[in-house]
Amino acid sequence: MLESLRTEMLRKPLLMWLALVVSFAPVLGAAKKGHWAFQDLAPMIPPEVSSALSDHPIDRFIRARQLKQSIDPVKSADRRTIIRRAYFDLIGLPPKPDRVGAFVAGGSGQSFAELVDELLESPRYGERWGRHWLDLARYADTAGENSDYPIPQAYLYRDYVIDSFNADKPYDQFIKEQIAGDIIGRAGKPEDYAERLIATGFLAQAKRFGTDDLEDMHLIIEDTLDTMGKVVMGVGFSCARCHDHKYDPTSMKDYYGLYAFFDRTAYPFPGGEAVKVQKYFAPRVHPSILEPKDRDYFAKHQTEIERLKNRIKAKVDPKSDQLKLDEIDAKSPSRMAPMAYAVLEKRKAKDTYIHKLGNPRNRGDKVDPHIPAFIGGELGPIPPRGSGRLQLAEWLTSTKNPLTARVMMNRIWQHHFGKPIVSTPSNFGLNGETPSHPRLLDWLANEFIRSGWSIKAMHRLIMSSKTWQLASHHNVVNAAKDSDNATYWRFDRRRLDAEAIRDSMLLLGENLDLKRPGPHPFPGKKYWRFTAHHQFKAVYPSKHRSVYLMVQRLHPHPYLAIFNGPDTSATTARRDRSTVPLQALFMSNSEFVNEQAKGLASALLDAERDPTRRVHSAYTRVLSREPTTAEVKRAHGYIGRYAELLGQEGIPGRDRAHGAWSSFVKTLLTSNEFVFVD
Repeated sequence: MLESLRTEMLRKPLLMWLALVVSFAPVLGAAKKGHWAFQDLAPMIPPEVSSALSDHPIDRFIRARQLKQSIDPVKSADRRTIIRRAYFDLIGLPPKPDRVGAFVAGGSGQSFAELVDELLESPRYGERWGRHWLDLARYADTAGENSDYPIPQAYLYRDYVIDSFNADKPYDQFIKEQIAGDIIGRAGKPEDYAERLIATGFLAQAKRFGTDDLEDMHLIIEDTLDTMGKVVMGVGFSCARCHDHKYDPTSMKDYYGLYAFFDRTAYPFPGGEAVKVQKYFAPRVHPSILEPKDRDYFAKHQTEIERLKNRIKAKVDPKSDQLKLDEIDAKSPSRMAPMAYAVLEKRKAKDTYIHKLGNPRNRGDKVDPHIPAFIGGELGPIPPRGSGRLQLAEWLTSTKNPLTARVMMNRIWQHHFGKPIVSTPSNFGLNGETPSHPRLLDWLANEFIRSGWSIKAMHRLIMSSKTWQLASHHNVVNAAKDSDNATYWRFDRRRLDAEAIRDSMLLLGENLDLKRPGPHPFPGKKYWRFTAHHQFKAVYPSKHRSVYLMVQRLHPHPYLAIFNGPDTSATTARRDRSTVPLQALFMSNSEFVNEQAKGLASALLDAERDPTRRVHSAYTRVLSREPTTAEVKRAHGYIGRYAELLGQEGIPGRDRAHGAWSSFVKTLLTSNEFVFVD
């Protein structure tokens, strides 16, 4: 039959082939209805397995599959490996030598559970796991339209994410605030309003297009839907903008039903080539606090800006126009109330129509806000003048929605093991991969909900399993049966990500600033004359953690680009893992690495007089282990030869020692053992 179909494909014209595809629609529809990801979460009981290895629920699910393939896991990792793994998993930094020594020695107060709790209470935890979410939220400090305007207020959303992870904000609340925080905030206490409003930066972060005031709004909303769908539900909706989805059961009507929620939402304008000022930003104070005269001032301000925009379009002298714009900016309402890069309800709900072939100028039928029927749950009643985003957020986090908990648990698992249970973490649809352990995924999702949507509870659960605590040793017999380690017979060794490498080097070089830096030093607004040919572009030096680096949409950060940082223009579910010459060149030649090596060498020279103890200290600081006798001997030989060469060049004693030790510790900082975690 397949051969005859191929023959037909070669003979039939395109239109007849399309008719053939349509004829298969009922079959495809039936497959869609039975797809695993769209089914209700089923209660799962860990399987009974005859094994003395572990009675942990996760281990029982994992062991059941291993037994089917006659695979036995390797032994557990030693305590030195475990503490280093835990530190990088939870805070993205290496443990200090005394902490490693205490944990390895054991004793009172040194249990693994207490270590995990200690790390989860660290402010560094939110910086680590907040970064994972910012990858998904396509966070950037610039707008992404043709001139990539800076957004000085964007950092507020970044800090909101970090604080939410540190506070273990329930995940359902975390999602609700990012979809409808402005609405939730209006109904709550005035002192909580700013935080809720800032959370909608998740929506405001949608990529901007063109040169003018919120140009191509349909593309901004498409980016919103694409991000929300993939991040929260693991379902992409963009394919349904122009036609019914070819794989998932999302119709074009469903797409515009979701579109309508955001068509009734007011987005901020960060500035652009044609209009070089911010507009429609949201005051970070509860609406009840603003006096009527202040609200009138806001309206007057927007009217003046619109008048200026028209003058710019009429090509009035740009210099005089800019002076007028600067004058208006000086009288901006931000002087009365600080502003947020956030969304708000539109004052008047608008009707939404299907865009035929995705063209907003070619209207089809009118659609009301609604949710796709193939996903469980119901949408609550939408206020007559509201966007419905609150009802959308409540549906997304309903326990009757089978996707939200599954998707997030898959992501948490991914960052603990280096790979997710569903290898397409933002695509749970028919075109995505099936889970390697479906029953385990549903059990974890149910536990996630039962815990009150606590992400920290899930860390404790996963990390307490023997599966997470396995060594990364190779086993020839197991590898012959399962070369990809799909059964988790060992822990996958993996390279540290860009942020962990940079932050760890800064820490070891005693240059890491752990304070929160606040806003970036962007140029003053009177200098905002960026265009498509003269785009905003900057790299700001920083010794803070990498999560606080200023990142742009159109110009990748030079360091993050080398070590597979996220794509700030689109949601990033899994970062690339390339090994390229630029990485080796950076490690060998960059001034950044040299500076950290010098800082570490200075610390070693100041702390230890004895050269052998100094070598031991270097190893325990950088690699969290003691050196072997052979390594100590090799280190002394290297340092001695290097110092001798520096002496031949006329370098004085103290500088000679510092140079030799700097070179030695650089070999540790750039070693595979440092940049990989076992």
